[in-house]
Amino acid sequence: MVHIFAMYLLAQFRETRAYPLLVKIFSAPAESIHDLAGDVVTEGLGSILASVSGGDIGGMTALAENAKADEYVRAAALDGLLTLVACGLRNREEVMAYFDRLFDVFEPEPPMIWNGLASACADLWPEEVMDKIRRAYEEGYIEPGYIGWDDIQDALARGKEASLRFLKDRYRMISDVEAAMSWWACFDKTEPAPRKKLQSAPAAPAGVILQAVAAAQAGRNDPCPCGSGKKFKKCCGG
Repeated sequence: MVHIFAMYLLAQFRETRAYPLLVKIFSAPAESIHDLAGDVVTEGLGSILASVSGGDIGGMTALAENAKADEYVRAAALDGLLTLVACGLRNREEVMAYFDRLFDVFEPEPPMIWNGLASACADLWPEEVMDKIRRAYEEGYIEPGYIGWDDIQDALARGKEASLRFLKDRYRMISDVEAAMSWWACFDKTEPAPRKKLQSAPAAPAGVILQAVAAAQAGRNDPCPCGSGKKFKKCCGG
């Protein structure tokens, strides 16, 4: 965990010397990356990369285009580019032109890179790439369960200015480590609700239990086990 905390601190301090190192680390195979960083890959990596980049897109584009890198890391790199646009370090047209090119660069699989690309284009306002997104759906590259064609159309209908406002609200650099890591259990200050003690059902008197057992074994013409002197069929068994 210490190394992850360090990554967030470097991001908060805008330490650009960490940028090439993080790009190298996250270029490793998927298994080792998820062992190393866990949910940070999907929850914060894009913001971290943008925060240490100094506005340089080179490391993030290298990750996005690295076919050997983990697909979720590659998608996170696209989020990093969106963060640069949201923070005013890159303009929308430049990044959208790059996304446009990726439709001709990405290999058919894995699907997460296409899901990430479609989502990134939608958030950036997808007007220029609508035809390419449509073809990617037709080819089966994008998973409709992740982002549907109707989501793309809704993003287009939202308009450019509204999309850029949404972008600024959603994509931010790391400015407060504790806030950025608040989803971690160790930063959750919510007091756990006290557990209710299980209440045992009141125990039945031993005599009642024995009587029930005896009743289960009594024949219809046997004396009733309740002690009334009557036959079982004329008493409790009636």
